[in-house]
Amino acid sequence: MQEKEKSAGKAKDQKKSWFHGLKAEFRKIVWTDRETLMKQTAVVIVISVLLGALISVMDAGILECINLLIK
Repeated sequence: MQEKEKSAGKAKDQKKSWFHGLKAEFRKIVWTDRETLMKQTAVVIVISVLLGALISVMDAGILECINLLIK
């Protein structure tokens, strides 16, 4: 019975230690300021839209080429 209690206590201590470690790691994170975050987000959105348009145009072109070959 004591061994079960010791095992349960160890598991509890390990979980507690893990959460303390996680909290310590989160304190080390350097968060960027809001202005930089907004600029980077805008760049990601613009590039995603441009790449989406480029892929769409290429897909349509390839489809037309395949249709010409089939006819």
